[in-house]
Amino acid sequence: MQRTQRSGGVENAGTDASGVTLVPVEPNISTDYFERERHAVFRNVWLKVARVEELATPGDYLVRAFAAAQVSLVVVRGTDGVLRAFHNVCRHRGNCVVKGERGSARNFVCGFHGWTYDDRGALGHVPQEAEFGALDKEALGLLPVALEVWEGFIFVHLDPEPAESLEVYLGEVAPLVHGFPFDEMELAGHWTARIASNWKTFQDAFVEAYHVATVHRRSIPDYRKGPVKADLETFGRHGNLTFYLDLHHEPTPAEGWAFRAGSLAFLRGETSSPARDRRPPGVNRARKDNWIFDEFLIFPNFHLFVGDGWVLCHDFEPVSAHRTDWSVRYYLQRTDNPVVRVAQEYSKVTMRDTIREDLSTIESTHAAHRSGVLPHMVLSTELEGLIAHHHAVVDGYVERAAGSGS
Repeated sequence: MQRTQRSGGVENAGTDASGVTLVPVEPNISTDYFERERHAVFRNVWLKVARVEELATPGDYLVRAFAAAQVSLVVVRGTDGVLRAFHNVCRHRGNCVVKGERGSARNFVCGFHGWTYDDRGALGHVPQEAEFGALDKEALGLLPVALEVWEGFIFVHLDPEPAESLEVYLGEVAPLVHGFPFDEMELAGHWTARIASNWKTFQDAFVEAYHVATVHRRSIPDYRKGPVKADLETFGRHGNLTFYLDLHHEPTPAEGWAFRAGSLAFLRGETSSPARDRRPPGVNRARKDNWIFDEFLIFPNFHLFVGDGWVLCHDFEPVSAHRTDWSVRYYLQRTDNPVVRVAQEYSKVTMRDTIREDLSTIESTHAAHRSGVLPHMVLSTELEGLIAHHHAVVDGYVERAAGSGS
């Protein structure tokens, strides 16, 4: 009989030769557990909301709803150039102040009674103010949340004075991509979907390379020799996968042209020396010649992929125990060269098709979990260790919250 050791909701197969980790399925289908996640996780961590380029000009704003945390936020760059975030809630009677997804404005006017706030969140105008008597408008500005920026990524924390700064929260992950030219990237592709799956099950499909040979047998059938593996490392609550490419693929004429014209295309088997020289020291830490990209799993639901000349960002936004909103943005090196532009389009299409294949198994997996037939997943500790790690970290948050009575 296999001897197991229980740790944060994950059963580890110790050090026996099987190398198996058993992860319970129940937290992926339980509505009660999801409600506990709402409060224990999503209301108590730093959450990525946008890139600074999306709010480049004073007055630019966006509205971001976090269904898991049951909040709507307004993120705005003030006329003073400072980024701020507020609850999208009027202090009068709680109406949603800002409609739509994004725009530019100097003031935000509540559509219920006309209470008006400036881009720093201050309450500036109350219709028929005299009827409220001695109204303290200075105390009735939009309710702020904490906002910090890491490598151009905007994060918020619902606690306006969180116990951990973003830098502390990110820990050892924070410096690993420092120096990568994020500011030289431009958005090349953006895809979204609402998937009938738990958010953890959805993320599980993107944190191992074991599936590549099967799921991606059509889009990238012969790019690798033998079994697909990736280096795996955990950094506190976060994780990292490093992928390598053993190229033995004979490019089609279109692929060959795309690679020659835009040497930074996705799945390029070789990279020019200038691109290699610009890699931050925290990626490809093994310094292997066949490195292709690093993936960073920023807890709880942001995945950052970094390669030579490209960036991929996945956001997995829980809606319920059985629904997840997914958004992926693909960034490529900014260029004015029309030939490279065409090559990058080829790269974008390849990325899109690969991601579509990734989506092919998610809903059926979640449906199988809901059937009640499967008590746990049987994971390879070596190949799928980050799945077990992520589930354990989530469970740790939930259990600590239960222990504190929150």
